[in-house]
Amino acid sequence: MSLRIAFYGVGDRARPYLDALARRREVELCAVCDIDRRSAEQTAAGWGAQVFLSYEPMLQQAQPDALWICVPPHLQGDVLLRAVQQRIPFFIEAPGAMNFDRARQYARLVSEARLVSAVGFPAHHVDITREGREYLGTNVVPLALGWWLRPAHATSATSALALLWNEACHLVDLLRYFCGAVASVQACPAGPGEEPGGLVVQLRFVRGTVGVLTLATFPRPEQRVELELLGEGWTLTLDEGPTWLRVAEHDKTTTLRSLTDLASEQVGAFLQAVATGDPSLVPSSYADALATLTICDAAVRSAREATAINLTEPERS
Repeated sequence: MSLRIAFYGVGDRARPYLDALARRREVELCAVCDIDRRSAEQTAAGWGAQVFLSYEPMLQQAQPDALWICVPPHLQGDVLLRAVQQRIPFFIEAPGAMNFDRARQYARLVSEARLVSAVGFPAHHVDITREGREYLGTNVVPLALGWWLRPAHATSATSALALLWNEACHLVDLLRYFCGAVASVQACPAGPGEEPGGLVVQLRFVRGTVGVLTLATFPRPEQRVELELLGEGWTLTLDEGPTWLRVAEHDKTTTLRSLTDLASEQVGAFLQAVATGDPSLVPSSYADALATLTICDAAVRSAREATAINLTEPERS
């Protein structure tokens, strides 16, 4: 019996997942919802799916077995609440909520319902991140440096604080993947006003790593979106995807290109969890994503209150 899938949002965010699902025989796209009727109809036509312009009637009438949410946070409304109320497993693009209060509420409800959930952070799914962790072994990363600097046309964020929540959360999640739990966060805004254009975030990790993340919405002629892990005699550098990993040592530099079809990996893990009803099969669950978003929220509070924020979170597996 096929799993019946519904999509809220069928734009560019949804395309990789739709393509991955099209290669799987055990799924059926039963419904799509988008404010752009033409896009929704074009997507639905290839599957024979129903078309909706609002998620509420879609969830009520289509009764899907699982839901993909591929719209920006400010357009999500209460779709997660409706999904939990109807006990519909969901996959949502990162960050997964418009703000931290909502994220915390959603995480609690998902946990209480023991619902299968997934957030689109890539760290657990990519071959080169696993290669990086194998290279590190049990060694602690002394220093981690991250940059999220894009040309102005490449981001919709109007402030560095919004940029951290909506986009640079991906680097924060990668930092957690490699360096573990965070003990404290201190952020320094760069620029005038309550919504600065730049931000420097210092992270102190439980295992001893010191991390620094720099991000800005300032106009730039070129972008730099990277994470660099530094130790005695070695450096690991990853791009935003991540699509490549560069390992620099005293006598050589090796660059590894990812062979992972990220969307296919994420789709496979989520569908297996849905089919078995086992939330633990999804490594990037909503509960795990909340730990990343907790760090982002702490950085925002630190920047606004001009003080360090202490955190406690479990180590990541």
